[in-house]
Amino acid sequence: MITLEEATRYKDELIGVLQEDAHNEERILRRLDQIRTQSGIQVYAALLLILTGLAFEESEARRHWESILQHRRAFAQQLQRDIGLRVAVLDYFVNVNRQLTNPRIIDLSVADRQEASSPIDPHTGLWNARQFLSALQKETRRAKRYGLDVCVLYLDVDNFREINERHGDLVADILLREVAILLKNKIRDIDMAARLAGEEFGLILPETDRMGAYLVAERIRREMEKHFLRRDIDGRPIAMTVTIGLAQYPEDAALADHLVRRAEEAMHQAKARGANTVGVFYRERRNFIRYDLEGSQVRIRIAAAGETAGEGGGGPEPRNISRSGLLFESDGAHGIGDEVMIHCEDSRGQARITLKGRVVRVEEVEGQAGRREVGVAFLLEWEHQESQITDFLRRGGLSAG
Repeated sequence: MITLEEATRYKDELIGVLQEDAHNEERILRRLDQIRTQSGIQVYAALLLILTGLAFEESEARRHWESILQHRRAFAQQLQRDIGLRVAVLDYFVNVNRQLTNPRIIDLSVADRQEASSPIDPHTGLWNARQFLSALQKETRRAKRYGLDVCVLYLDVDNFREINERHGDLVADILLREVAILLKNKIRDIDMAARLAGEEFGLILPETDRMGAYLVAERIRREMEKHFLRRDIDGRPIAMTVTIGLAQYPEDAALADHLVRRAEEAMHQAKARGANTVGVFYRERRNFIRYDLEGSQVRIRIAAAGETAGEGGGGPEPRNISRSGLLFESDGAHGIGDEVMIHCEDSRGQARITLKGRVVRVEEVEGQAGRREVGVAFLLEWEHQESQITDFLRRGGLSAG
């Protein structure tokens, strides 16, 4: 029979399961079974011991939990309103099973408030985004004081949405936990790994220059690729990969949140070139000649992916274009990672091309409140599209800026 000490070690994770989707009973049961498989803990016995103080063998606890869910449905139907899990557990053991003579049951709303203040992400065991930013602020202050380097890695699991849809939430949660374990195994004690959002992770690498951070990022990328090639479902490899962006303090940004943003921009730049790679942020990325659009006869219209670009003024104002991307100014709300459609033609209508792009940089225009400079990397959808861009630039009569 499980002890209170053993159960308490998993308290936050178990309570977190109940808070994830309290109305989805099937998901709750799947998540509890997943925790039991991964940890070996008597998960139902632990949950009831935490909630009620009553100790049961695991098989009996599972029967009680299924009865509680059934009681909750009947209770809700009788009252014609939803019944919270806390109320259902309390009523079951007081009025149905009658094992609680002096009710002492945890208030899940209090547990939820405690969870919200926790620095740990309950799903992966890594630090959460709030703690990550706080730690990075401390590291940048320390780096400034002692003249040290600090690098940030921004990691995104490639095509994770498709993996989730194909294999389901349960498998997706397990895969994210494996990503977290691999990250922790590949960093030093002074480094910090965190889950920033969804399938996005961050690493703080103190006292590490750009080249050292790049080597760490490459090692992590290769290890992820190697690990998930060996992982299979129904005999087929998952083949999950990651794309990583890198930024360095203070060269790329002096503020912690800006540094994270630069690393994210580098990650999106890397994704634009193809997944499963490492991108390094540099303030100037002139891999190709940029062509100044001011005064040119080329017309470029920009719209969000899936929308039609409007004609006339008031919209985004293109500034320059190259074989790899476009720079424009806009009063609109553009976020890193947003996809846009770019429609280009010359004044005679003889040269036309439509491109898909991803926003990789957004910066405020100095002295113009609400005005932003937006950098877009082209997403080339077929092999010869880059040569089509070059041909358009030539036929459009653009001159190098």
